[in-house]
Amino acid sequence: MGMAISQAMWAHGHSIQPEDPTLTVGRVGWAGQIKHPNSQGWYHISIPTAVIITDIRMRVDAALILVSTGTQGVIRNVHVYDGRTKIAGNDNVAVSGVNQLSRFPVRDPAGNRPLVGFGIGLSMFVKLGADPQQAWVEISAAGVDLM
Repeated sequence: MGMAISQAMWAHGHSIQPEDPTLTVGRVGWAGQIKHPNSQGWYHISIPTAVIITDIRMRVDAALILVSTGTQGVIRNVHVYDGRTKIAGNDNVAVSGVNQLSRFPVRDPAGNRPLVGFGIGLSMFVKLGADPQQAWVEISAAGVDLM
């Protein structure tokens, strides 16, 4: 029998930040909006992280994002960091569509769920096409399941 999820920690899409300072994120009630036709870049969101609960250090089970995109918006990579350490890299993915909840299991090289040492951050590489009506990504929320 598998381990049960102990905590689910989420952040609203309002908190997403671009790595490239020339790119901006718009904010609407339901999401952080990325709307830069013909662009690509990394966007980051920090997750409030419970490291230890009742004397038990948490383990990361999965990272999750709730996203909507236009037909020319896609998330190509999702990386998970614990402090300075990358604990998961999901490359060559194609997250797109309306109200898509995407889940990315987090495992160390031995196949185990890594212990949380510091704080969790999600990094997403977003690629947008040329059509300003369809080249957009909205991040409504991002989170992690902890065990």
